[in-house]
Amino acid sequence: MKAVDDIIQFIKDHDRFVITSHARPDGDAIGSELGLALMLEKLGKTAHIFNADPHPRPYQSLPGIERVQVTHKVEGSYDGLFVLECNDLQRPNLQGLDQYFVISIDHHPKTEPFGDLNWLDDSAAAVGEMIYELAQPLQVQLTSEIASNLYVAIFTDTGSFQYANTRAKTFLIAGDLVNHGASPSAISQAVYMTRPYARLQILGMLLNTLQIHSSRIASITLTQEMLEKTGASANDMEGIVDYPLSMEGIYLAAFFREEAEGRYRVSLRSKNHYDVSTVAKHFGGGGHKNAAGLAVEGSFQEVVEKVVLELEKLVDGKYEPPLEAAG
Repeated sequence: MKAVDDIIQFIKDHDRFVITSHARPDGDAIGSELGLALMLEKLGKTAHIFNADPHPRPYQSLPGIERVQVTHKVEGSYDGLFVLECNDLQRPNLQGLDQYFVISIDHHPKTEPFGDLNWLDDSAAAVGEMIYELAQPLQVQLTSEIASNLYVAIFTDTGSFQYANTRAKTFLIAGDLVNHGASPSAISQAVYMTRPYARLQILGMLLNTLQIHSSRIASITLTQEMLEKTGASANDMEGIVDYPLSMEGIYLAAFFREEAEGRYRVSLRSKNHYDVSTVAKHFGGGGHKNAAGLAVEGSFQEVVEKVVLELEKLVDGKYEPPLEAAG
């Protein structure tokens, strides 16, 4: 594949790299960043990771996590910038990125090329899979640290191998990462069994907001008041949207999160064939078939009505995606 060949050659020809991913980084973002940085360092290269937001608590024990620097602006002399799991250069929410040679690596469907080099593969279950595929042509021997980070990337972005993006190849890659030192039990415990007390407090509050909007749609809502009362942070909310989706008979779930007065971030999840990415795209967001997100403004009632209306159209088979999302 020419895109991969070009990236391999660029890495071989240069020495200093900066790596970033989208704001509010998830497991695929963090795991892929760290896996790539450690691979580059194995080649004798310099690799710095910059993110706009702190990593969620479950990833605090990942090998090399201390390399991740939280900042609002990237400065310094670098030969190339790796932008992972983003559909444009604004998604990292960092200033100064446009001064660098950009290498975009993404697996989201319908991402348009925006970098100087672009490797886009929507068949990949996670960007972590794509980073893994760089190891052999770069002649990098996988270490347990690299393997653990890439396993986390794949494990989390497939919903613990539950989502429709999980393929036979995904298990083959995961198996090879285990052979190189990734521990499924340790990673599962770190991701799912190290939740802070504040998360459980706020989970109780969230479940009290549960609404069933139709026979197949459910939602929960997080307010700023809940965060203040419990001391939880937005980073403690990862995976919360899976609770309403876990109910029998529910096929679409929405998690409405108040960011400021009149502005909400909405996480969407679905089961089976329902493609919530088209609904997210309708509001200027994006994502995958079974996991997507968006931001929308208005009063709480207006926001819920607008989003649920589109979800109901999807359930009823009457949904017409926006022109830019069609095809």
